[in-house]
Amino acid sequence: MQYNLITASFVGVWEKPFLNIPALDRKFCLDLFGDPYSTTCTMTPEGFVVAKQFQPPPHPSVIINPNRIQITDLSISRVCEITSIILGILKNTNPRDMIHPFASIGINMEHEWIGLKDTTEAWLRNKFFKNVFFDPDIETINPYDVRFEMKIKGGWKYNILLQPRAGQKNSLFVGVNDDRFWSEKIIPSEDQLMDLFTDSAILLKRKMESILE
Repeated sequence: MQYNLITASFVGVWEKPFLNIPALDRKFCLDLFGDPYSTTCTMTPEGFVVAKQFQPPPHPSVIINPNRIQITDLSISRVCEITSIILGILKNTNPRDMIHPFASIGINMEHEWIGLKDTTEAWLRNKFFKNVFFDPDIETINPYDVRFEMKIKGGWKYNILLQPRAGQKNSLFVGVNDDRFWSEKIIPSEDQLMDLFTDSAILLKRKMESILE
């Protein structure tokens, strides 16, 4: 059984509406993901967006709007590096608003496990639905996804989505929103972000693999 991280995302929900979104330098934005010819930056209805477009998704991106900031990349180290850079720019352009900027933050990731012993549908059915229905008229139950909240001692709260991987019978997709209360805290440093993402990924991986085996 093989484990892969698909994406990592930092999400910051502003403590109050963030109205002074700076006009980030165009060259800086196009170079942000190391591929200026595949990167776009523009103001959209969703906010100011920098995105690297290529096939297939997921796409590395930065979204800044009055409600939140979201930064997504394909590795934990890259999302921590880019988040630290962007938050540093926002702190320089909005020093008062960035003293205690966030009501909460999300340390979010998408994971996959490949090579389950059974099909993902059968695994989901046996783990979550095996003893739920006793109606003799039911021939099969094929779950498409399972969503649940898992609270960990110490205040961590995971919102988890389990799904079969598209086109892969023995692969499991796991989407995780790891929400953290952050009011009255300063912006996290790159090292703090790395610790948050690493600790979250290790805990989730340990919990999942205990029920995948």
